[in-house]
Amino acid sequence: MPMRTDEQRDHCIDVLLTRVMTLETEVARLKGEPPTEENVTAQQNTELSTSQSFPFSKIERKTQLNKPTDSSLENAIGTRWIGRIGVLAILFGVAFFLKYSFDNKLIGETGRVMLGIFCGAAFIGAGEYLQKKKYMGLYGQMLSAGGLAVLYLALYAAFALYHLIPAPLATAGMLAITSTGMTLSIRYSTYSLAAIALLGGFLTPIMLSTGQNQPLTLFGYILLLDIGTLLMLRFRQWPSLVAASLFGTVFLYFGWHSEFYNNDQRWLAFGIIAVFFVFYNLYILSSRLYSQNAESKVDQVVIFGSAAFFFLAFFAQQHWESNWPVKVFTLVLAGCEIGLAEFVRLRTPVVRLTIAAYAAASVILTIIATFVALEQRWIMPALTAEMAALGWIGLRLDFPVIRRGAYLLGLLVLFRFSDDIVLCLEPFERFIPIFNSRFLVCAAAVAGFYVLISFISRYRDKLDTNERYVLEITFIISQALSLALLSTEVHDFFRFRSPGQILNWGSSHYAYQLSLSVLWALYASLLIGVGIFKRLRGARVLGILLLGATILKVFFVDLSSLQTFYRIISFIVLGLLLLAVSYGYNRYKHFIFGEDQP
Repeated sequence: MPMRTDEQRDHCIDVLLTRVMTLETEVARLKGEPPTEENVTAQQNTELSTSQSFPFSKIERKTQLNKPTDSSLENAIGTRWIGRIGVLAILFGVAFFLKYSFDNKLIGETGRVMLGIFCGAAFIGAGEYLQKKKYMGLYGQMLSAGGLAVLYLALYAAFALYHLIPAPLATAGMLAITSTGMTLSIRYSTYSLAAIALLGGFLTPIMLSTGQNQPLTLFGYILLLDIGTLLMLRFRQWPSLVAASLFGTVFLYFGWHSEFYNNDQRWLAFGIIAVFFVFYNLYILSSRLYSQNAESKVDQVVIFGSAAFFFLAFFAQQHWESNWPVKVFTLVLAGCEIGLAEFVRLRTPVVRLTIAAYAAASVILTIIATFVALEQRWIMPALTAEMAALGWIGLRLDFPVIRRGAYLLGLLVLFRFSDDIVLCLEPFERFIPIFNSRFLVCAAAVAGFYVLISFISRYRDKLDTNERYVLEITFIISQALSLALLSTEVHDFFRFRSPGQILNWGSSHYAYQLSLSVLWALYASLLIGVGIFKRLRGARVLGILLLGATILKVFFVDLSSLQTFYRIISFIVLGLLLLAVSYGYNRYKHFIFGEDQP
């Protein structure tokens, strides 16, 4: 055997190391663990090294290149989906057979149950046997999943339909089936087996329903399925099964609600949905406080899904009416969500996504409660307060997701502002400037934006790159809303309390145009003054732009439409204010242009 050079020996060692890492990747895949980046790189290096070291690798690569492009699709259909559909068809067939035999009394009740148990055990036994055969592992897993589902059908029929076994024995049997499914899923490390078993479990009450109302039996059975799902997660990291079980629970509850719910079962129904809400939130808390697993999007789905299920189910129990129980319940549920967020933050502050999800759920429920509980005129101030509070929490705790929620609330406030700024007086109601409901409500909204500006200014170092213009945009919005509110107040003053009736000025239209020009000029001067003394360049620029708009209005509107008296006042006031602004710029130019805040 010829001696190898140092380069050849190093190459062989590299090949061996990469093959070992490839084997580790395969073992991790069988265990259901995600492969690491190092192992994936090693596997790629192995393929490259193999193609360079062995003469037959070129033949294999050539063969692979000559394979049809649809071979992988054909392989997936032939080895996986055809078998799965076949198992599902058998499940439907067994269920319909049991139903048919029940309706036509072909087989005794005990015989039907025993036949189902025998078929289920035979499927599981055949699947276990085929696991040991080469190339038959996947087929055996499908048979085992079908056997579990048949056992669910048989045991549920024995207890709920035929009353052959008492509740304790049925409970023990279902726990045994769930434990068997969990054990087989862990043994085979197969997600599809667990998914098919879970699907069969949730389909059981639907396919064998006799039309009788048995809520305790139904939801006790569902709770056992959910518990079994969570037990599987302790051995295999398949968190999507939790979301699937939550969806199945919600689906079966609303199916029962539409068929059997009545006011006599209100407290029973509330207790059922409360149990499932507590159950899923206990799963989230235990996962985040006592488990080392990383956070996932499934956790957020469970948090939002369980809260939405609890709220919508209770709302449906109240016949979709916004009564006081719904109002109180929504606020209490929002308080529970923010309480859970604070509890998790105190115990495990590193799980930021979970904290943010609970806080966001609380905010959404609070917004819903705002629309449900309050009258129309108080909705916008409540939304503004929530916007400011959410902005403060997002900035204080440095949660970008919560801050974005505050920005979305700000947009909602803007839409409400455009509707609420229109004044609608009740019959025989007198307009009082400033001290009217419209002005107070809209002023509260404007004040909320100013509060948000102060929070952003204080914590602006925590803003990310996508939020660099948030402070400027919020400032512009606050000034626009302030000016719009004041202008509308002036308009309504001349609309409902004409100065022509008080001061004998003639037509109020001229006085209105004059007052509007004076208001804009004063507001622009105030903005520029604040910008000078606070060194806010943005405020000064905004004031100059508003002054420009006022000048255009005076020269193109007031000059052509106003009478001489109002025209004189308009131009003199504008000129005096412009001179005052110019004086400020000249007097404090060293202060203005020395050091500005952006």
